[in-house]
Amino acid sequence: MMISLLREKDTDEVIQFLKQDSIAAAFIIGNVMEFGLDNRKDQRRCGDYYGYFSKGHLVGILPFYNMGSCIPLFHEEEVIEPFAQIMIQRPLEVLIGMKKFVKPLYDIISGDKNTLMYQESSYFVNKSLTPFQLGDSSFAEVNELDHHRVVDFVKDAYWQGFHQQYSLKEVEAFVEQRAIEEEFLFLMAKDKMVAQAYIQAATDEINQIGGVYTVEEERGKGYCKALVSKLCQNIILRGKTPTLIVRKNNFSAVRAYTSLGFTYFDDYLLIKFQV
Repeated sequence: MMISLLREKDTDEVIQFLKQDSIAAAFIIGNVMEFGLDNRKDQRRCGDYYGYFSKGHLVGILPFYNMGSCIPLFHEEEVIEPFAQIMIQRPLEVLIGMKKFVKPLYDIISGDKNTLMYQESSYFVNKSLTPFQLGDSSFAEVNELDHHRVVDFVKDAYWQGFHQQYSLKEVEAFVEQRAIEEEFLFLMAKDKMVAQAYIQAATDEINQIGGVYTVEEERGKGYCKALVSKLCQNIILRGKTPTLIVRKNNFSAVRAYTSLGFTYFDDYLLIKFQV
């Protein structure tokens, strides 16, 4: 076996490996295709990609992104222990991915990392959309709105909706460093931004929706459901499948998504550590 840092020359082999499990690898595929394997420190979605080779074949990838996240994916159990040792040695803020990949690694590293949050989620796919529309509202793309208003809204959304605190500079980088296909939509009610949703990963097969948020005083009006429905329609027009991740205990969101035609695909974990 051999572990090495992957480089641009490895791109074709990496993409071929990732496409064997294309939905689980959606984040990684999207990042590699748009931002490459070499780590450009000014790009939050670049990072260090460790590859595990067995008998000359790539069987595992462990990316550490500049935004602080790690998304493991592997095909052989032999990668678990050496990958865990790398994770113990490196600073790690967020560990995310399908449970079948994340849990075995977490079981090893949890004794060396201080866990702040352990979130059980479900990965949903939509192959039969039931559209949902609202009256008295409209959609606006991120580049159609005042930049400062957008950044302020997204910053508040991260904190109020996802308990993640970022600086204005970090939020600006998030808004600006997006792939062409990664739509960022807002729902407007009376010319006011009240909800957001965006495509957080894009591959040849899927578009993964994320960042679904409504300001607290406007919840319960179907705004996020309408936004997700609109994104799903756009995704399907591109000939791709909409997917998303939802917390298992977010029952209102689960009901909304299933009513749109989303169905369960696999278990998903999001784990935060103290750095």
